[in-house]
Amino acid sequence: MIPFDGWTSLLIFVRISTFFVSAPIFSGRQIPAPVKIGLSGILTILCAGVIKDQVSSVSGGVLVLLILKEFLVGLVLGMVANILLYSVQLAGTLIDTQTGFSMATLFDPTSETSMQLTGRFKNILAILFFFAIDAHHMLIQGILASFDWVSVNASVPAWMDGRISTFFLLCLKQLFLLGFMMAAPIFGTLLIVDITLGIIAKTVPQMNIFVIAPPIKILLFFLLYIFVLPSFFYLLKILVENMIDSMSSILKIMGA
Repeated sequence: MIPFDGWTSLLIFVRISTFFVSAPIFSGRQIPAPVKIGLSGILTILCAGVIKDQVSSVSGGVLVLLILKEFLVGLVLGMVANILLYSVQLAGTLIDTQTGFSMATLFDPTSETSMQLTGRFKNILAILFFFAIDAHHMLIQGILASFDWVSVNASVPAWMDGRISTFFLLCLKQLFLLGFMMAAPIFGTLLIVDITLGIIAKTVPQMNIFVIAPPIKILLFFLLYIFVLPSFFYLLKILVENMIDSMSSILKIMGA
């Protein structure tokens, strides 16, 4: 056994810091690593004094397993929250593919990947919406509440029975559902425009449809976007609600 009063703080720090590496908003490169480490340290100090089940002495093998467990708990919580946010990028990708903007990409520092124009714009709006409704505070409250459900010295039987993987599949289903709902008005309208232009190209072969189609689709895209933008924020509200419910559900699964 290795006696040391700081094992509890170490385990708490591992879970919180892993969550900040994988959670939306906090995982982006726009937040420097020292800030993430400092915030994790501050939250660890606040939590260490109120955790009921303290770990004062533990063997080396058990300590490695506990650290691995805390790493996985923080990673799962962050990924569950982040998966649903990917629906915004999915919606932008679908719209840009139909509009023709998919040929132009921008580097997104948040996800560290190249993203289409509409996807990048929607992602910026989603982040601003998150800050406007204090969703980042909800994420912090979620990781702090996880210590009430999954103790630092407790095991997680759900790792082995498949409930966590099943829940991740449900989150992926919500990802595609919300993504298609966000893209449906513009994507569906532009699809009808493509069908109409195809019929025109067959009936009037003298018309160069490849020259006429792109300006028409881009003009319709901007006109439609003005009207559907309010509904996008309504869907973002649903997304945040699903994100909080998903974090609560995964904590119940791991703490059962």
